Amino acid sequence: MKLHYLLAGCVAATLAFTGCSSDSSSDGGIDREDVMSSSSSELSSSSKKVSSSSAKKDTTDGIRAATLEDLSRNMVLDIDGHQVHMATGSKQGLFSFWILRGSEKGQADTGEVVVKSDFEDGVVKFDDDHATPSVINTLDEKYFLYKMAEKMSIAFTVDSAGTLMYSVDKGKAKEVQLEQFPATQAKIGNYDDMVGKKLTCKAGDTTNVYKFFEGRYVMESTVGKKNILMVGGYADIHRATLLLMPEYYSDGVMALYKYSVSNEFDLDSLGCTSESFKFKKVKAKDLADNWYSYDKDLKLDWNFVLSEDGTYKLEAFSNANEQGKGGHWDVYGNVLLMRGESCVDPSACDLLVMGTIEDFEKGKGFTYKHSSEEVPPMPTEWVIQKYED
Repeated sequence: MKLHYLLAGCVAATLAFTGCSSDSSSDGGIDREDVMSSSSSELSSSSKKVSSSSAKKDTTDGIRAATLEDLSRNMVLDIDGHQVHMATGSKQGLFSFWILRGSEKGQADTGEVVVKSDFEDGVVKFDDDHATPSVINTLDEKYFLYKMAEKMSIAFTVDSAGTLMYSVDKGKAKEVQLEQFPATQAKIGNYDDMVGKKLTCKAGDTTNVYKFFEGRYVMESTVGKKNILMVGGYADIHRATLLLMPEYYSDGVMALYKYSVSNEFDLDSLGCTSESFKFKKVKAKDLADNWYSYDKDLKLDWNFVLSEDGTYKLEAFSNANEQGKGGHWDVYGNVLLMRGESCVDPSACDLLVMGTIEDFEKGKGFTYKHSSEEVPPMPTEWVIQKYED
Protein backbone atom coordinates (compact mmCIF):
# COMPACT_ATOMS: atom_id res chain seq x y z
CA MET A 1 0.00 0.00 0.00
CA LYS A 2 1.35 3.45 -0.91
CA LEU A 3 2.44 5.70 1.92
CA HIS A 4 0.62 8.74 0.56
CA TYR A 5 -2.93 7.49 1.07
CA LEU A 6 -5.07 9.92 3.03
CA LEU A 7 -8.40 10.26 1.33
CA ALA A 8 -10.25 7.42 -0.36
CA GLY A 9 -10.70 8.22 -4.03
CA CYS A 10 -7.81 10.69 -4.32
CA VAL A 11 -5.41 9.61 -7.02
CA ALA A 12 -1.89 10.72 -6.11
CA ALA A 13 -0.62 10.14 -9.62
CA THR A 14 -2.41 13.28 -10.76
CA LEU A 15 0.07 15.23 -8.64
CA ALA A 16 -2.32 18.16 -8.36
CA PHE A 17 -3.02 19.01 -4.71
CA THR A 18 -6.71 19.61 -5.18
CA GLY A 19 -8.98 19.17 -2.18
CA CYS A 20 -10.70 15.80 -2.29
CA SER A 21 -13.90 15.38 -0.35
CA SER A 22 -14.25 13.04 2.59
CA ASP A 23 -16.79 12.13 5.22
CA SER A 24 -16.54 10.73 8.70
CA SER A 25 -17.21 7.20 7.51
CA SER A 26 -14.17 7.05 5.24
CA ASP A 27 -11.70 7.85 8.02
CA GLY A 28 -9.11 8.43 5.32
CA GLY A 29 -7.93 11.82 6.55
CA ILE A 30 -9.05 15.37 7.06
CA ASP A 31 -9.54 17.95 4.30
CA ARG A 32 -8.33 21.48 4.75
CA GLU A 33 -11.30 23.10 3.02
CA ASP A 34 -10.90 26.57 1.64
CA VAL A 35 -11.85 28.45 4.78
CA MET A 36 -9.63 31.44 4.11
CA SER A 37 -12.09 34.23 3.38
CA SER A 38 -10.53 37.44 2.13
CA SER A 39 -13.65 39.29 3.26
CA SER A 40 -13.01 38.52 6.91
CA SER A 41 -12.90 41.65 9.03
CA GLU A 42 -10.79 40.11 11.76
CA LEU A 43 -7.47 38.34 11.75
CA SER A 44 -7.42 34.72 12.81
CA SER A 45 -5.29 33.87 15.85
CA SER A 46 -5.10 30.16 15.08
CA SER A 47 -1.97 30.38 12.96
CA LYS A 48 1.07 30.67 15.17
CA LYS A 49 4.74 30.30 14.50
CA VAL A 50 6.31 27.04 15.57
CA SER A 51 9.58 27.21 17.45
CA SER A 52 12.09 24.41 17.68
CA SER A 53 13.23 25.49 21.12
CA SER A 54 11.87 24.76 24.57
CA ALA A 55 12.47 26.17 27.99
CA LYS A 56 14.62 24.34 30.51
CA LYS A 57 13.04 24.81 33.91
CA ASP A 58 14.19 23.19 37.11
CA THR A 59 11.77 22.26 39.86
CA THR A 60 12.36 21.83 43.57
CA ASP A 61 12.38 18.03 43.40
CA GLY A 62 15.09 17.87 40.74
CA ILE A 63 12.68 17.24 37.86
CA ARG A 64 12.95 19.60 34.90
CA ALA A 65 11.05 20.06 31.68
CA ALA A 66 12.59 18.14 28.79
CA THR A 67 14.15 19.97 25.86
CA LEU A 68 14.22 18.82 22.25
CA GLU A 69 17.78 17.65 22.81
CA ASP A 70 16.53 15.23 25.47
CA LEU A 71 14.22 13.48 23.00
CA SER A 72 15.31 10.58 20.80
CA ARG A 73 14.27 10.33 17.15
CA ASN A 74 12.16 7.26 17.93
CA MET A 75 10.47 6.35 21.21
CA VAL A 76 7.63 4.16 22.48
CA LEU A 77 4.89 5.40 24.82
CA ASP A 78 2.04 3.59 26.55
CA ILE A 79 -1.10 5.72 26.17
CA ASP A 80 -4.45 4.39 27.37
CA GLY A 81 -3.24 0.83 26.84
CA HIS A 82 -2.05 1.50 23.28
CA GLN A 83 1.56 1.07 22.25
CA VAL A 84 2.32 4.36 20.50
CA HIS A 85 5.52 4.90 18.52
CA MET A 86 6.63 8.53 18.68
CA ALA A 87 8.98 10.12 16.14
CA THR A 88 10.66 13.54 16.32
CA GLY A 89 12.55 13.62 13.01
CA SER A 90 14.75 16.69 12.63
CA LYS A 91 13.14 18.33 15.69
CA GLN A 92 11.88 21.34 13.75
CA GLY A 93 8.36 21.39 15.16
CA LEU A 94 6.63 18.27 13.83
CA PHE A 95 5.93 15.25 16.06
CA SER A 96 4.22 12.06 14.94
CA PHE A 97 2.57 9.25 16.92
CA TRP A 98 2.07 5.90 15.19
CA ILE A 99 0.11 2.74 15.96
CA LEU A 100 1.40 -0.30 14.08
CA ARG A 101 -0.71 -3.34 13.24
CA GLY A 102 -0.07 -6.87 12.07
CA SER A 103 2.34 -9.54 13.27
CA GLU A 104 5.27 -7.86 11.54
CA LYS A 105 4.19 -4.36 12.51
CA GLY A 106 4.49 -3.31 8.89
CA GLN A 107 4.85 0.43 8.40
CA ALA A 108 2.32 0.52 5.54
CA ASP A 109 -0.37 -0.84 7.85
CA THR A 110 -0.51 2.00 10.37
CA GLY A 111 -2.47 4.88 11.69
CA GLU A 112 -0.84 7.99 13.04
CA VAL A 113 -1.33 11.50 14.34
CA VAL A 114 0.98 14.29 13.19
CA VAL A 115 1.07 17.44 15.28
CA LYS A 116 3.01 20.70 15.08
CA SER A 117 4.02 22.04 18.46
CA ASP A 118 6.51 24.54 19.90
CA PHE A 119 7.25 22.02 22.69
CA GLU A 120 7.05 24.82 25.25
CA ASP A 121 7.99 23.56 28.73
CA GLY A 122 8.45 20.06 27.25
CA VAL A 123 4.76 19.66 26.34
CA VAL A 124 3.21 18.46 23.08
CA LYS A 125 -0.35 19.78 22.86
CA PHE A 126 -2.92 18.31 20.48
CA ASP A 127 -5.93 20.22 19.17
CA ASP A 128 -8.03 20.48 16.02
CA ASP A 129 -5.94 23.33 14.60
CA HIS A 130 -2.55 21.68 14.97
CA ALA A 131 -3.03 17.90 14.91
CA THR A 132 -3.93 15.68 11.96
CA PRO A 133 -4.93 12.01 12.27
CA SER A 134 -4.45 9.69 9.31
CA VAL A 135 -5.90 6.19 9.55
CA ILE A 136 -6.82 3.17 7.48
CA ASN A 137 -10.53 2.28 7.34
CA THR A 138 -9.93 -1.07 9.03
CA LEU A 139 -7.71 0.22 11.82
CA ASP A 140 -9.21 -0.85 15.14
CA GLU A 141 -7.57 2.02 17.00
CA LYS A 142 -8.89 4.76 14.72
CA TYR A 143 -11.23 6.22 17.34
CA PHE A 144 -8.38 6.44 19.83
CA LEU A 145 -6.27 8.32 17.27
CA TYR A 146 -9.02 10.81 16.54
CA LYS A 147 -9.57 11.31 20.26
CA MET A 148 -5.85 11.80 20.72
CA ALA A 149 -5.69 14.39 17.94
CA GLU A 150 -8.73 16.30 19.19
CA LYS A 151 -7.44 17.11 22.66
CA MET A 152 -4.52 15.66 24.55
CA SER A 153 -1.27 16.85 26.08
CA ILE A 154 1.90 14.87 26.71
CA ALA A 155 4.44 16.41 29.08
CA PHE A 156 8.06 15.23 28.95
CA THR A 157 10.37 15.66 31.91
CA VAL A 158 13.82 14.57 33.02
CA ASP A 159 14.11 13.34 36.59
CA SER A 160 16.98 13.81 39.01
CA ALA A 161 18.63 10.61 37.70
CA GLY A 162 18.54 11.89 34.09
CA THR A 163 15.72 9.55 33.01
CA LEU A 164 13.33 10.81 30.34
CA MET A 165 9.74 10.57 31.61
CA TYR A 166 6.31 11.44 30.19
CA SER A 167 2.80 11.96 31.52
CA VAL A 168 -0.47 12.14 29.57
CA ASP A 169 -2.98 14.83 30.52
CA LYS A 170 -1.15 15.45 33.82
CA GLY A 171 -1.38 11.79 34.79
CA LYS A 172 1.21 9.58 36.46
CA ALA A 173 4.69 9.88 34.98
CA LYS A 174 6.13 6.89 33.11
CA GLU A 175 9.55 6.18 31.69
CA VAL A 176 10.01 6.66 27.95
CA GLN A 177 11.14 3.55 26.10
CA LEU A 178 13.70 4.18 23.36
CA GLU A 179 13.26 2.53 19.98
CA GLN A 180 15.69 1.75 17.17
CA PHE A 181 14.05 2.24 13.79
CA PRO A 182 15.91 0.30 11.06
CA ALA A 183 17.34 2.61 8.41
CA THR A 184 17.11 1.64 4.75
CA GLN A 185 19.70 2.46 2.12
CA ALA A 186 17.00 2.65 -0.56
CA LYS A 187 15.20 5.64 0.99
CA ILE A 188 16.06 9.06 2.33
CA GLY A 189 15.72 8.79 6.10
CA ASN A 190 17.21 12.10 7.22
CA TYR A 191 15.36 15.32 6.41
CA ASP A 192 18.62 17.28 6.37
CA ASP A 193 19.28 15.64 3.00
CA MET A 194 16.13 17.34 1.63
CA VAL A 195 17.15 20.88 2.56
CA GLY A 196 18.16 22.82 -0.55
CA LYS A 197 16.56 20.29 -2.91
CA LYS A 198 14.13 21.23 -5.69
CA LEU A 199 11.96 18.38 -6.98
CA THR A 200 10.02 18.62 -10.24
CA CYS A 201 7.25 16.05 -10.66
CA LYS A 202 5.17 15.83 -13.84
CA ALA A 203 2.00 13.96 -14.80
CA GLY A 204 0.44 14.88 -18.11
CA ASP A 205 0.05 18.66 -18.31
CA THR A 206 0.43 19.08 -14.54
CA THR A 207 3.77 19.95 -12.96
CA ASN A 208 4.49 20.19 -9.25
CA VAL A 209 7.67 21.88 -8.10
CA TYR A 210 8.75 21.43 -4.48
CA LYS A 211 11.45 23.35 -2.62
CA PHE A 212 12.62 22.20 0.80
CA PHE A 213 13.99 24.36 3.62
CA GLU A 214 14.75 23.74 7.29
CA GLY A 215 11.56 22.08 8.51
CA ARG A 216 9.50 23.79 5.79
CA TYR A 217 8.56 23.38 2.15
CA VAL A 218 6.81 25.25 -0.64
CA MET A 219 5.11 23.78 -3.69
CA GLU A 220 3.78 25.34 -6.91
CA SER A 221 1.47 23.40 -9.20
CA THR A 222 0.98 24.45 -12.82
CA VAL A 223 -0.97 23.21 -15.83
CA GLY A 224 0.92 24.37 -18.87
CA LYS A 225 1.97 27.89 -17.91
CA LYS A 226 -0.99 28.54 -15.61
CA ASN A 227 -0.38 28.42 -11.88
CA ILE A 228 -3.25 26.51 -10.26
CA LEU A 229 -2.01 26.04 -6.69
CA MET A 230 0.60 27.34 -4.25
CA VAL A 231 1.29 25.64 -0.92
CA GLY A 232 3.66 26.23 1.95
CA GLY A 233 3.91 24.22 5.12
CA TYR A 234 5.85 22.03 7.53
CA ALA A 235 8.03 19.16 6.36
CA ASP A 236 10.01 16.39 8.01
CA ILE A 237 10.95 12.74 7.62
CA HIS A 238 9.69 10.36 10.30
CA ARG A 239 10.12 6.60 10.13
CA ALA A 240 11.38 6.82 6.51
CA THR A 241 8.25 8.77 5.51
CA LEU A 242 8.23 12.33 4.21
CA LEU A 243 5.45 14.24 5.98
CA LEU A 244 4.09 17.43 4.43
CA MET A 245 1.57 19.44 6.46
CA PRO A 246 0.18 22.47 4.56
CA GLU A 247 -0.07 25.73 6.49
CA TYR A 248 -0.46 28.27 3.67
CA TYR A 249 -2.40 27.42 0.48
CA SER A 250 -4.20 29.18 -2.35
CA ASP A 251 -6.88 26.50 -2.82
CA GLY A 252 -8.25 23.38 -1.12
CA VAL A 253 -5.63 20.86 0.01
CA MET A 254 -5.45 17.81 2.23
CA ALA A 255 -4.33 18.21 5.81
CA LEU A 256 -1.36 15.85 5.39
CA TYR A 257 0.65 14.28 2.57
CA LYS A 258 2.95 11.28 3.00
CA TYR A 259 5.60 10.07 0.59
CA SER A 260 8.43 7.63 0.38
CA VAL A 261 11.56 9.34 -0.98
CA SER A 262 14.10 7.26 -2.87
CA ASN A 263 17.82 7.94 -2.81
CA GLU A 264 17.31 9.61 -6.20
CA PHE A 265 14.80 11.99 -4.54
CA ASP A 266 11.83 10.50 -6.35
CA LEU A 267 8.49 10.70 -4.50
CA ASP A 268 6.71 7.34 -4.49
CA SER A 269 8.28 6.47 -7.87
CA LEU A 270 6.36 9.26 -9.59
CA GLY A 271 9.30 10.10 -11.84
CA CYS A 272 10.41 13.30 -10.11
CA THR A 273 13.70 14.93 -11.06
CA SER A 274 15.85 16.72 -8.50
CA GLU A 275 18.37 19.52 -8.43
CA SER A 276 20.02 21.56 -5.73
CA PHE A 277 19.28 25.23 -5.30
CA LYS A 278 20.97 27.92 -3.23
CA PHE A 279 19.15 30.36 -1.01
CA LYS A 280 20.13 32.95 1.55
CA LYS A 281 18.01 32.33 4.62
CA VAL A 282 16.03 35.31 5.90
CA LYS A 283 15.13 35.23 9.59
CA ALA A 284 11.54 36.11 10.42
CA LYS A 285 12.63 38.25 13.37
CA ASP A 286 14.83 40.32 11.04
CA LEU A 287 12.10 40.70 8.43
CA ALA A 288 9.50 41.77 11.00
CA ASP A 289 9.50 45.55 10.60
CA ASN A 290 7.72 48.49 8.96
CA TRP A 291 8.56 48.79 5.25
CA TYR A 292 7.82 51.45 2.64
CA SER A 293 7.63 51.81 -1.14
CA TYR A 294 6.59 54.59 -3.52
CA ASP A 295 5.02 54.01 -6.94
CA LYS A 296 6.04 57.00 -9.07
CA ASP A 297 3.74 56.08 -11.96
CA LEU A 298 0.58 55.70 -9.86
CA LYS A 299 1.75 58.17 -7.21
CA LEU A 300 0.99 55.71 -4.42
CA ASP A 301 2.58 55.47 -0.99
CA TRP A 302 2.78 51.89 0.23
CA ASN A 303 3.11 50.79 3.85
CA PHE A 304 3.96 47.15 4.55
CA VAL A 305 3.95 46.11 8.21
CA LEU A 306 5.25 42.64 9.08
CA SER A 307 4.59 42.13 12.79
CA GLU A 308 6.47 39.76 15.09
CA ASP A 309 3.20 38.00 16.01
CA GLY A 310 2.91 36.68 12.44
CA THR A 311 0.31 39.19 11.19
CA TYR A 312 0.76 41.76 8.44
CA LYS A 313 -0.87 44.89 7.02
CA LEU A 314 -0.41 46.14 3.46
CA GLU A 315 -1.78 49.56 2.56
CA ALA A 316 -1.58 51.92 -0.42
CA PHE A 317 -2.45 55.62 -0.21
CA SER A 318 -2.98 58.48 -2.64
CA ASN A 319 -5.78 60.95 -1.93
CA ALA A 320 -7.78 57.97 -0.70
CA ASN A 321 -7.04 54.48 0.54
CA GLU A 322 -6.44 52.53 -2.68
CA GLN A 323 -5.55 49.23 -1.12
CA GLY A 324 -5.74 47.69 2.31
CA LYS A 325 -5.38 44.08 3.39
CA GLY A 326 -4.12 42.00 6.24
CA GLY A 327 -3.53 38.44 7.32
CA HIS A 328 -0.76 36.13 8.43
CA TRP A 329 2.77 35.78 7.12
CA ASP A 330 5.84 33.60 7.52
CA VAL A 331 9.17 33.16 5.79
CA TYR A 332 10.49 29.77 4.69
CA GLY A 333 14.16 30.03 3.84
CA ASN A 334 13.96 33.09 1.57
CA VAL A 335 10.32 32.58 0.54
CA LEU A 336 7.78 35.00 2.03
CA LEU A 337 4.19 33.71 2.24
CA MET A 338 1.24 36.01 2.94
CA ARG A 339 -2.25 34.67 3.59
CA GLY A 340 -4.94 37.30 3.05
CA GLU A 341 -7.67 37.34 5.68
CA SER A 342 -9.06 40.89 5.43
CA CYS A 343 -9.27 43.13 2.40
CA VAL A 344 -10.82 46.41 1.19
CA ASP A 345 -12.04 44.69 -1.99
CA PRO A 346 -12.44 40.95 -1.24
CA SER A 347 -13.28 40.05 -4.85
CA ALA A 348 -9.94 41.39 -6.07
CA CYS A 349 -7.62 40.06 -3.36
CA ASP A 350 -5.26 37.09 -3.53
CA LEU A 351 -5.82 34.44 -0.88
CA LEU A 352 -2.12 33.64 -0.94
CA VAL A 353 0.89 35.62 -2.13
CA MET A 354 4.20 33.79 -2.38
CA GLY A 355 7.58 34.97 -3.59
CA THR A 356 11.31 35.10 -2.96
CA ILE A 357 13.16 37.75 -0.99
CA GLU A 358 16.43 38.92 -2.51
CA ASP A 359 19.12 41.42 -1.51
CA PHE A 360 17.78 41.58 2.04
CA GLU A 361 19.50 43.94 4.47
CA LYS A 362 18.13 44.13 7.98
CA GLY A 363 16.77 47.57 8.74
CA LYS A 364 17.42 48.77 5.18
CA GLY A 365 15.44 47.02 2.46
CA PHE A 366 14.84 44.07 0.13
CA THR A 367 13.42 42.94 -3.20
CA TYR A 368 10.27 40.82 -3.14
CA LYS A 369 9.55 38.91 -6.37
CA HIS A 370 6.00 37.78 -5.71
CA SER A 371 2.98 36.12 -7.30
CA SER A 372 0.42 38.87 -6.62
CA GLU A 373 -1.69 40.00 -9.57
CA GLU A 374 -3.79 42.47 -7.62
CA VAL A 375 -4.60 46.03 -8.75
CA PRO A 376 -2.93 48.32 -7.87
CA PRO A 377 0.14 46.09 -8.17
CA MET A 378 2.12 45.39 -5.02
CA PRO A 379 5.66 46.84 -5.32
CA THR A 380 8.72 44.62 -5.49
CA GLU A 381 11.23 47.08 -3.98
CA TRP A 382 10.95 47.94 -0.29
CA VAL A 383 12.95 50.14 2.10
CA ILE A 384 12.68 50.65 5.83
CA GLN A 385 9.99 53.11 6.90
CA LYS A 386 11.30 56.48 8.10
CA TYR A 387 9.69 58.68 10.70
CA GLU A 388 9.84 62.36 11.53
CA ASP A 389 12.23 63.39 14.27
